[in-house]
Amino acid sequence: MIKATHLSKRYGPKMALYDVNFSIGRGEVAGFLGPNGAGKSTTMNLLCGYLEPTWGTVEIAGIDMALHPLEARRHIGYLPEIPPLYMDMTVAEQLLFACDLRNLPQRGGARRDYIDSLCRRTELLDVRDRLIRNLSKGYRQRVAVTQLLVGSPEILILDEPTVGLDPRQIREFRDLLAQLAQEHTIILSSHILSEIRSSCSRILVFREGELIADGEPERLQEELSGRRILLAEVQGGVEAAAQALAAIPGVLSITAEGEGGERRFQIAHRPGADIRGAVYEALKPLPCTLLTLRPQEVSLESLYLEITRRKEEP
Repeated sequence: MIKATHLSKRYGPKMALYDVNFSIGRGEVAGFLGPNGAGKSTTMNLLCGYLEPTWGTVEIAGIDMALHPLEARRHIGYLPEIPPLYMDMTVAEQLLFACDLRNLPQRGGARRDYIDSLCRRTELLDVRDRLIRNLSKGYRQRVAVTQLLVGSPEILILDEPTVGLDPRQIREFRDLLAQLAQEHTIILSSHILSEIRSSCSRILVFREGELIADGEPERLQEELSGRRILLAEVQGGVEAAAQALAAIPGVLSITAEGEGGERRFQIAHRPGADIRGAVYEALKPLPCTLLTLRPQEVSLESLYLEITRRKEEP
């Protein structure tokens, strides 16, 4: 759905973006991660056709943005960091205005029904006739997202969509995003690690105008550390369990936490292999009980710091 090739943008002597390459498939939810000024918003503006690249190309659904910009933009709904809303309009008026901008053919009652269907989808029916200036920040953000859906674009691009929202509003926005992800390809930018982790299955890490990492958090963690961690909680026979776990092929190291008859083992093993079955078989004949067995969740904080540290090293 989206392909960026050697994408670069220069502002005078400053390179805001340099030689960025990636592609995003249909139905993916990708997160642009990086500190302020890393190049996330510039990349989004280039993808939407709002800016022209200094060099490089953007393709949207196979359409070259430079050659056919209007046709390419029909596939995109874009939400900038500051939502483009008119405070003196009602919610319905704002969405009707968006319909005019999209040149939708519906008129009269058909268009009102269409607006109601959009508001129902984003839970705005109760406020459709209220002035936008009288809505909370969370509801304004919902109006902005609803505006994106006018014309049913396949691609939604959202730049820092949760800035300024309180924790409850952020949670509600995440729920809305999860619903939209079932029908749209989504790009979400943030400098907040937890936001990307909760909403996206793939991350693209930017630093100083460069794309320095791209992939699923788990895969990036494996590439950086060369290992995966499996957590096993065992009750009874802890010494025998430790010896049996250490003997499993592919296990690199074993660490244990806990006291008495229970231990929480951290089993570091080579990536690319699933050793959960081997762990179960190794412990089955021993006088112990396997209470839990699960992979260790990737810490995006550690991952991001490690990626940026390595890229800065000479």
